Formats: sequence, C-alpha cells, structure tokens
Amino acid sequence: MKSLFAALGLSMGMFATAAHAFPTQPLTVIVPYAAGGSSDALARALGQAVGKAANTAVVIEDRPGGGTVIGAQALLGKPADGHTVFMMAASFIINPYLIKNLPIDVNKDFQPITRLASNPHVLVVSPKVPVSDLQGFLTWTKAQHGKASFSSFGNGSSGHLGFELFKQRAGLEMLHVPYKGSAPATMAVLSGEVDATLGDIGVIAPHVAAGKLKALAISADKRSPVLPDVPTFAEAGLAGFESETWMGLLTRSGVPQDRVARLNALFVQALADPEVRKTLQQQGMDPQPSSPEAFRSFLQQQSDQYRAAIEKAGLKPE
Repeated sequence: MKSLFAALGLSMGMFATAAHAFPTQPLTVIVPYAAGGSSDALARALGQAVGKAANTAVVIEDRPGGGTVIGAQALLGKPADGHTVFMMAASFIINPYLIKNLPIDVNKDFQPITRLASNPHVLVVSPKVPVSDLQGFLTWTKAQHGKASFSSFGNGSSGHLGFELFKQRAGLEMLHVPYKGSAPATMAVLSGEVDATLGDIGVIAPHVAAGKLKALAISADKRSPVLPDVPTFAEAGLAGFESETWMGLLTRSGVPQDRVARLNALFVQALADPEVRKTLQQQGMDPQPSSPEAFRSFLQQQSDQYRAAIEKAGLKPE
C-alpha cells in the first residue's frame, strides 16, 4: 500500500510539473474585433501579465469581421495544443441563431477557459441629434418615423441585441447599421453617420469628456465612477432595461484538460494584476474570473436568454 501511495504521489507530481511546464512556446490571443476597442485593450493588458507569469511572449492577433466567425475560424486553424486562445463575447453564442450555414459549431468545436470581465452599455448620440436627455431622445426618435439609426459592434452582438431590447422597451423603430468592432461603431456616431449607439464605457467615455458625444443613460444599477454625471436608465425614466458587454476566453476542443486548467490559472491570476485592474477600471469593466465549468454554465444561460430576445424581436437568420 505504501508503494502504491508513493507511485500515486510521483504520478501527480509529474502531472503538476507537466502542467506548469506549459506553455512551451509563445501564446496567441485572437481578438475577433478591430483594434482600439475595449476587448483589444483588455487582451493587451492580460497578455502582459500572463507573459510575465508564464515567462513567454503573448501575441495579440486582431481578426475582426463576420460577427466573430473570422476570429473563431482562425483559432480552429491552429493546433489543439492550447497555445492559441480566443477572446469572445455575446455575438459568438448568438451567431447560431442569426447566421445560416454557420461554418463552426459553437458547442462542439470549442471549450471554455474562463469568463473575463463585463461592463454596462451607455446610450450615446451624435452631437447632430438635438436632444440632451433620454426622454428627449425618445420623443425625437419617434418623430423620425423609422429613419433614425443606431450602430453596433457587429450584427448579433450584445450591443445590437441590447438596442433591439431597448427599442422594444421604449416602443421605437430605428435602422440598425453594424460595424466590425466598438471603435468603428463609435466613430460612426461621432461623424454623424448614424444617430446613436449602445457602447462600452471605455470607448465612449473619452469622447463624452471631450464633448464630442452626448451620453444619455447607462445600463447599470448605479452610476459609473467613470461617467458620474450620466444617469442610469431607471433614473432617466426607463426602469428595467439592461444591456452589457461581457467577455470570456475559449480554446479549441481537444486541448488537454491539464493545459486548459493551466490557462485558467494564468488568466484568472492575471485578472488580479494591478495593471490589468487599472485597465479594467479605465474601460469601465468589472473582473469576472471563473472556472471553466462555471463559464460553461454561464454561456448556456446567456444563449437561452439571447434566443428568447431574438425570437421576440422577430430576427431571422441570414
């Protein structure tokens, strides 16, 4: 019996050593959005912390387009060895409901590592829109008879469906214009190409501070310290509306579980790094570390919620 325990101890020690020897080459984080957005900023901050902890380089690879499909396909084109991970958001699990003949299987081709962060959306409008508060925006938009427009950071993204829920809640008709990421979606409002958007705090706040965008309301239980003068939707007269961006990390199915566990440990640890926390605060995000199992459950819950929202909005796969 003693020799059996000794053998088990040796085996577990070898397993731990193998796990901590990983990664054996640079890690790549694929971000399926344009550079300059909140996901890109978070990925770069995490990359610095993970690279230091794992004593390896971490490469951030922006692959925007296709509602995150292009980035997801890039991950599937890499070996299933754990050296490439994929930062995803809501659009990834929404795609099966909105894209015909989706070239990936979101349930079978990927496995979760950890949830990363979340932040509430802010409703902002172009300086060209002659309103200064939410009620004024609702009145103005209804007077446009469906001609007013809003941008999102991708068809089927949380910003898109969040605005669809906002339209349902407020009784609005507006034209949706999707872009490849939060930065270009925000630029479209800055230029007056579209009238409004639900954007991430980190991308929106500098333009609000500069007086180039008008922030009307934030989808949160309380005001953000980044935008303390912006009322919540409830304070502005539209209680019960919620919309947020959340982000998580996946890798390919087939990556050994000891490597998934090691990736989870590295990125969860990185979320506690002071520089990462500083970036999260600047972007208006809250850290949301989790186990792979907890993140899998969260993804299922979110998938069910978005499916119900899509059905209510009458959106069809294209």
